Amino acid sequence: MAANRSLGRDIVIYLATDPAVSIGGGFTNPTFTKTTFLDSLDVLIRHDLPLRVYRVNDGRVQIQRTQDLVLPGEYEIESDGQIEVTDAPYYKRTTSAMSSLSASGRVRSFPAAVRDRDRRCVITGIPVSQREPLLRRWTIYDAAYIFPVALESIFHNYNFGELVVLDERDGSVNSPQNGLLLRKDVHGLFDQYEISINPNDDYRIICFFDDILGLAGRQLDPICRDINHPHHINDSILFWHFQQAVLANMRGAGEPIFDEDIPPGSDTMDAILSGPAPAERMEFELSGRLGDVMRAQGSVLIK
Repeated sequence: MAANRSLGRDIVIYLATDPAVSIGGGFTNPTFTKTTFLDSLDVLIRHDLPLRVYRVNDGRVQIQRTQDLVLPGEYEIESDGQIEVTDAPYYKRTTSAMSSLSASGRVRSFPAAVRDRDRRCVITGIPVSQREPLLRRWTIYDAAYIFPVALESIFHNYNFGELVVLDERDGSVNSPQNGLLLRKDVHGLFDQYEISINPNDDYRIICFFDDILGLAGRQLDPICRDINHPHHINDSILFWHFQQAVLANMRGAGEPIFDEDIPPGSDTMDAILSGPAPAERMEFELSGRLGDVMRAQGSVLIK
């Protein structure tokens, strides 16, 4: 079963051109500010002139760009130009542990470089102990991809490969500029787009459901975005993740959240095929599991 992202929403969004039909919504929480809301609507709504957003409960109050929290309620969007819900593509991804494994020493350079740069979970701020790098023990940390490695061809369609610096033998999607060191539980939330980072708002961390980790007010740790470091994260790739999070959580009823808790001994293929979007999920899983093997054998990466 896939979780329903829209269940229990306390933010409901309408276009002024059709106020009878909700185009999506979201959840209030201590990370979801008015600035975050307006930035999210800029992603959600295609428009050629500035948007005006009003909370229609208890009067019609226009929303301004501040760090005040969004209140529950109904919100109407208008503009002096044309407005419509974007049809920008959403790319499904899963949190398969296999996608972070590698059969190639070259690809293993990705987690090594991300660990060396960050030395902490850059979302929670929890540091790695002094012993862990010496023992090569990274039990509770993952080097997470911002843009999923299984979608490498799409990575190049966005020309992101031109924005990162890396030995070309590794493939640009494996650049540490496309990675963050995260605690394993945070990695799962990040891969499912339940949390993201908005580089256009001082790198604030955004929760699209409840703030279960107490991230309110936190920013992405500066250690991974130091422009003097050759492997600092790329803002364009980071903003792509934020855009995907908005589409996943706020457009229409939202995108399904895949159930990753498949018990040991279960038929993984059957679980995938009986779940939502089976073809897309199977393609993603196979690409993630086989891509590095193909690379290690000197073959063309699965597109």
